[in-house]
Amino acid sequence: LPFFNKFKKKIVPLHYLVLVLRDEKAEAVIFEEIGGKVKIIGQKEEHFSNSIDETSSEEFVQTLDKAISHAESTLPENIQTQKTIFGVKENWTDNDQIKKEYLGKLKKASQELGLTPIGFLVISQSISHLLAKEEGAPVSAILAEVNKKTVTVTLLRAGKTIETKSSEIHESIPFTVDTILKHFNIPEILPSRIIIFNGKEDLSQEFIS
Repeated sequence: LPFFNKFKKKIVPLHYLVLVLRDEKAEAVIFEEIGGKVKIIGQKEEHFSNSIDETSSEEFVQTLDKAISHAESTLPENIQTQKTIFGVKENWTDNDQIKKEYLGKLKKASQELGLTPIGFLVISQSISHLLAKEEGAPVSAILAEVNKKTVTVTLLRAGKTIETKSSEIHESIPFTVDTILKHFNIPEILPSRIIIFNGKEDLSQEFIS
């Protein structure tokens, strides 16, 4: 009845910020949750002048601030995202904890930008979980994250990260991946499947060749 419409609770959307921190860039993604459904409503990436590990604290904060500001431009003026999830690289963690030197960096950025950290995820593990969900089984593969200057290679075995190594790109991306794999401390046979992450063009034929 129309009378009861007065008593209906207004569903207030919840907003979350995800900061994905990669070798060469940071990406801010704004999620909106309404009634259990989640969608992306804003995103922006900003590049560091050098790799993230060589970036100063000042540049780190400024880069995050730029990415967040652009991503939040789609939100109403009275809405700001504070609840933040960080996506970090494999080598930023140890025993499921963020290493002290990187934790301090994230704490400082959170304080200066008014963020409220609610958790973190490891990028390679997140990709592994997504693939397992899509394919219905844990994935065994070589994950190659391609950036402008570097490549990061991760060995996934039954959905778990076994080893990760990075290198600047030499000659070509497939050549660099092949060289990195030779330095893995894995005596067993490697998976035949290679998943290219963030490639700006179709690199599959180069790898096949």
